[in-house]
Amino acid sequence: MFSEVFFFTYIFAGFVGLLVILLILLLTKYRTDGNRNLLSAIRNFMICTALIDALYFYIDYKVLATGQHTTSPIMRIVDICLFIGQVYFWSSYLREKSDIKRPYAKSTSIILHALFIISAAVAVACYGFLMNDYYLTEPGTQRTATVLTEIFLGVFLTFVNLWQLCKSLGELVQKKIRVLVTMISIFIAVNGIWNAILVTLIMTGYSDPENGTLPDPTALFIFIINLLTILLVLQEDFSALFTIPDEQPEQTPSMESRLDFIAQTHNLTRREREVMELAYNGMTNPEIAEELVISRYTVKRHMHNIFEKLDISTRMELVHLVNQENGPGGLL
Repeated sequence: MFSEVFFFTYIFAGFVGLLVILLILLLTKYRTDGNRNLLSAIRNFMICTALIDALYFYIDYKVLATGQHTTSPIMRIVDICLFIGQVYFWSSYLREKSDIKRPYAKSTSIILHALFIISAAVAVACYGFLMNDYYLTEPGTQRTATVLTEIFLGVFLTFVNLWQLCKSLGELVQKKIRVLVTMISIFIAVNGIWNAILVTLIMTGYSDPENGTLPDPTALFIFIINLLTILLVLQEDFSALFTIPDEQPEQTPSMESRLDFIAQTHNLTRREREVMELAYNGMTNPEIAEELVISRYTVKRHMHNIFEKLDISTRMELVHLVNQENGPGGLL
């Protein structure tokens, strides 16, 4: 019964995943003036998620059509590599979204990339050569190696996912973005842990796939992740951290007047007025903190207050608001 339910859930999850990818393709207008790294990370994350859904749909279809639980080495390799890729691109999104720029950020990034490469290599060797038939292994050294590999992959991917989440939450200004990012990270972690446990039980013979001893709710997890990602894409502002040219145009008196007018009419403090101007000019939170010699937490708090007072939720809305003050019927 569970097999049939999850089989149809893969279909719905697939449609939702394709919708997310379509939304991201529509956002390619930001590829020149937006945060291309942010857009690429969320796009690649959704492609991995959609491919996981397609792969498991195909595997379940074969099982329902033939009644045999078998997988080829290539399918098993693709399976584990997609899970690794999903976490890799999601952590890339979190790093880019929080815009973490610490002195040790580059070395940390190099270490993470190296660990992901090592994990992928170990996973390919394990899933491609140490398993046979349907994620089964021979007793002895071979089974010990596969179990240890599966434990390592489960712990490593979960740690990276939750670690990047904890690091990024302090940098995210919008409350809705923080909630959605947290929920997606949790479901990715739960899905990864559940699959690691399921594969380990199958490898060691404690779970019999023929009898459906343990259900596989991967389809449900993917469906929820896709739905949450749709909400995230709709809330996201991919132009919020756009790249600024090396030479900034000088602030004109008219622009100064517009910013002063907005600050006065919306009861912004002098510091909030300064932060608003720098944010309007495209500076990121760490850059604003460095410019004003304050902490990034203080910048985030000022940005939150500015958004609340101006009744906006993204930096692009801030840009539009300031620009509108000079439109028909505006300040100037």
